[in-house]
Amino acid sequence: MKKIISRYYFFVAMLLAIAYQEFSGLVLYSDFAAGLSDFAFYLSDMMLNFLVVLLALIVMNQSGKWQKINSIKFKGSYLFYSFLALLAFLVWNFVTFFIFPPTKNEIAYQLDIPTFTGATAFLMYFFYPVIAGPIFEEIIYRGLVMTALEKGKKWGLDVLGSAALFGILHISNHGWVLTDFFVYMGSGLIMAIFFRATKSIYWPIGLHIVNNAIPQILPLLF
Repeated sequence: MKKIISRYYFFVAMLLAIAYQEFSGLVLYSDFAAGLSDFAFYLSDMMLNFLVVLLALIVMNQSGKWQKINSIKFKGSYLFYSFLALLAFLVWNFVTFFIFPPTKNEIAYQLDIPTFTGATAFLMYFFYPVIAGPIFEEIIYRGLVMTALEKGKKWGLDVLGSAALFGILHISNHGWVLTDFFVYMGSGLIMAIFFRATKSIYWPIGLHIVNNAIPQILPLLF
């Protein structure tokens, strides 16, 4: 089994990346989800994504890729890289805010926020976008995709491929708007470069959580 996964790792990784983007939508926008409450719908979406991430972890572990990217070594330079990456995020967000129109993904989310109540509000305003989403996305797009494209590392294909798929994920359910794609691909590039610099999945996960937490927490403070 390990030999098969290692031999076809690229194809398995790409299938899982596509599944992460499409699987939950195919299930939840079918008759299966017609009678679900909002909380059950969004929780089901998260759990279906978790299932794909779990399969990705198994594939990476069996192929030996996970062992290469789960280092918990601390280096002072990583804090500096974190500062630069967070600064890059702030600059990118500032630039895209003034240059590009709001993304359809963000508009849809802002329209849904007032409908969130009780457990759904906690799940969809905090836990999913700030905790679970960043962890899932980093494991898939930095961990799985970039290790699958590591043979093209010399030409930057791992970084570009990861960023492009990250951009596609965020626009695939809301319409193929080119400016929206560039907004999210830019964020994906920052994460991918940061992952290359630290060689550990945990640093991008932490940065992604911080970046997503800022717009969620700031409105609660003012």
